[in-house]
Amino acid sequence: MSVSFPNREKLWHELADGTLPDWDIIIVGGGITGAGILREAVKQGYRCLLVEQRDFAWGTSSRSSKMVHGGFRYLAAGNFTLTRHALLERERLVSEAPRLVERLGYYFPLYKRQFPPRFAAGILFWLYDRIAGIRNHRGVSNQELGKTFTQLDTGDMNGAFYYTDAITDDARLTLRLLHEAVAEGGFVRNYSKAARLAEADGRVKGVTLLDVESGEQQTVNARVVINATGAWANRLGEEPEPGLTIRPQRGSHLVLSAEKFPVSDAIFLQHPGDSRRLFIYPWEGRTVVGTTDIPHPEDLDTAASITQQELDYLLTAAGLLFTRTPPVADDVISSWSGVRPIIASNKPGNPSRASREHKVWVEDGMVSCSGGKLTTFHHMAIDVMDQAREFLPPASRLGGEHLFTPVSCSGSEILPENPAWGDKLLGRYGDSARGLVDSASEGMLLPVPGGAGCLAELRWSIEHEAVVHLDDLMLRRSRMGILLENGGESVLDQVRELFAEGRGWNDQRWTEELDRYREIIRRHYTLPFATSTA
Repeated sequence: MSVSFPNREKLWHELADGTLPDWDIIIVGGGITGAGILREAVKQGYRCLLVEQRDFAWGTSSRSSKMVHGGFRYLAAGNFTLTRHALLERERLVSEAPRLVERLGYYFPLYKRQFPPRFAAGILFWLYDRIAGIRNHRGVSNQELGKTFTQLDTGDMNGAFYYTDAITDDARLTLRLLHEAVAEGGFVRNYSKAARLAEADGRVKGVTLLDVESGEQQTVNARVVINATGAWANRLGEEPEPGLTIRPQRGSHLVLSAEKFPVSDAIFLQHPGDSRRLFIYPWEGRTVVGTTDIPHPEDLDTAASITQQELDYLLTAAGLLFTRTPPVADDVISSWSGVRPIIASNKPGNPSRASREHKVWVEDGMVSCSGGKLTTFHHMAIDVMDQAREFLPPASRLGGEHLFTPVSCSGSEILPENPAWGDKLLGRYGDSARGLVDSASEGMLLPVPGGAGCLAELRWSIEHEAVVHLDDLMLRRSRMGILLENGGESVLDQVRELFAEGRGWNDQRWTEELDRYREIIRRHYTLPFATSTA
């Protein structure tokens, strides 16, 4: 049985005419943080509505580095608490969401005359694994490193350490959480902006919602509003506390062909320009180079884009690994840039050294949170719910043991002709994958070459996942827009048929959506479009 997001139009009318019972919680923000809070809240039996001003996972949560990791460098910097929380959550996700969150091998080269020396690195990796309750690290010689990465110049290296972290599709992780919450009674609506807070008797009582598509407004009340808007958090509420601010930082990435630039594992290389460490890693059949880490002073309501300086910086980094055939701009299939919220003091400092810990703060009737990292969304959700409890009746349930409901079948059961692909679908959609497969027409389950998806997924998303625009489907429900050349132009004729069948889009609507989508790809997912502050 497939779980569908609520019908947007029906839900809007029910909010307006009062046919739905009163809300305990309204969550503003449809990224991984808001999705995690919604999941935790419905587990405890609260009536919850989540609203998002754009599409689900539109911001940071579809444009992260895709890594579910403990943060070895945070441990090296002495931040034991953050590393511990992240590693425990990583292990939970690997266990509960197999095939969506997957272990990946990482190599950490040791540079001569630089920290950490080999002995100290060995202790840190031992501790890293010990906290997680696993033992996956080992020392690697220059010779073995050269066999794994055949073009790497190891002349300035003193071997490396191999260890494991994990990787995911961040947008699908967010959507899977939303599906889990909806299945247990949660409500979600995208393109619904919290235009302002609704207040009475000196406290927050709800929000005035703006339907971004129609321009209509209405006020919806709740016992508590949770502000989970990340980099946007201080628009709805106050700053975290005196002396602290939310500092948006941009991270940009390049997508390259894995055939031309193959990597089987991730490697953590040091950039020659500023000595920052950054990754080159495999993801969904492509090779990714990232990330930059720089202030983002631009308008947060405009999607972030890579700049020429960032492009040059990342290509230089890629040239460290692919020394015989260094990639150039023409080799870039796509790029993506995300803005992460950093809770920092107002004092200047190195952006890469800023803490990735989250912050939760309370106003009367509203709880806000920001900061943190992809891996620790569940830890953030628990902190938020602890702070929200003063505005809520006692929980009717203690909450389930699992974030993700264990799937009831295997990939070989739903797709015996391709069990590995069946397992992948189960990771992305949980038990809804069975309905996705059963409803697929002939040939629609075949993976699109290089696209990390199939047409059956696109059709299922159109029917069940509140897709409003073409870019919702191509960039977040699937990742074909960044994994295929030219934003997936090769599949758009077939996608047009899916929208005509599933949504009744006529030629005019399709042309409008196609123009919108191509402009988004051109400005935000390819090479630098315009000069920007970097």
